[in-house]
Parts: sequence; C-alpha cells; structure tokens
Amino acid sequence: MTDPRSSVPPGQPSPPGQPHFGNQQPSPEQWPPAESDRKVVADRLRIAVDEGRLDLMEYDRRLRAAESAGTMVELHSVVGDLPTPAEQVLTQIGEITITQTTVHTPNGPIPLRGAQWLGQDHWHHEQKIATWGIVLAVVLFFCIGPFSLLFLLAKESRYSGTVDVTVSSGSRQYTARIPIQSHQHAHHVHQQVTYARSLSSG
Repeated sequence: MTDPRSSVPPGQPSPPGQPHFGNQQPSPEQWPPAESDRKVVADRLRIAVDEGRLDLMEYDRRLRAAESAGTMVELHSVVGDLPTPAEQVLTQIGEITITQTTVHTPNGPIPLRGAQWLGQDHWHHEQKIATWGIVLAVVLFFCIGPFSLLFLLAKESRYSGTVDVTVSSGSRQYTARIPIQSHQHAHHVHQQVTYARSLSSG
C-alpha cells in the first residue's frame, strides 16, 4: 500500500483533510482549541453578560462561535474586543492591595507568588487620665466637694505608632506604615500579614 505521505511533493500543501507532515509546524494560533480553551472563553462571555457588556442574544451568538472555532485565533477573536476582567481583590493591607496573582503597591506591581512578607511593630500605648474624668471632677467639685476628685482615677489607653508591613520580591520592595488605633487593630494587621504569606506560598 502506498504511503499517502509520499504522494505529496515537497513544498506542496497537503490535500484537504490530510495532515501535513512537512518540516514546517503550524503556529500556536492555528492549533485546534481544547475543551479547556473553549471553557475559558465561555466563562469570559458569562462575565461580560454580568458586567452588562453583552446582551443575551450577543452572548448566544458568541458562544456558538466559540463552540465552532477551528483554531485558537478564531477562538480568541470571539472575546478579542472585550476588556480583561479585573482580578478579585483578596485583601488589602493599608495601601497594599492583593489580588489573585499580583500585589499592587503605589510603587508598582509585585508578583504574589514567592513574595516575602514582614510585619514589624513600631507602636506603643500609654494610660492617661480620661478627659471625661477631668471634666466631671471640675464640674462636680462645687456639688460634692473633694469626692469629685475620684473621677481623676479614671484612665484611658491611647495608642500611637504604626505596624510596618513590608512586601518584597527580588529587587522590588514596598513598606506600608499603618497607624494603630488599638491592640485589636494591631493584631488584625498581623493576621492580614499571615494571610498574605499563605497566598504567596500557595
């Protein structure tokens, strides 16, 4: 039996329906889409409907085009005019915003995977006589005499300083200085840093 590959002269295209066995490989854009590729496009179309960019009729038309696309370039053209959806924000630490793949800082983006995180305490708290205690002691002094001075024993905690959160990856680094309002607030910032570490190592 004659090998069909030998019947095609060198440099000539293969007949329709017959694979090409020459030295030139098709570019990735000409590859047939996999089911996973079509699913990505279908998901993007659904997002476009949710965003109000496509009506249901246009969504149906494009979905059928994606299902019938024979090459990757045809498949990509189905969503080529749609903007890339914004990544979901996972958490925010001060002015640092963390999405699914990127750490966004005022100095520029840093890749999330492999990023290093450090949280440092630079805050303290002190106890002072409560302002309301001073007011009551003065106002009531003329009513109850020296007993009003007992209000001066009332204390309130005041916090000052920051928790410095540093994210780095290679030569890129950024530090956010987060003013602390309470002990619970400082604890919350450190919990966020721990969560960010888990995202970078995931």
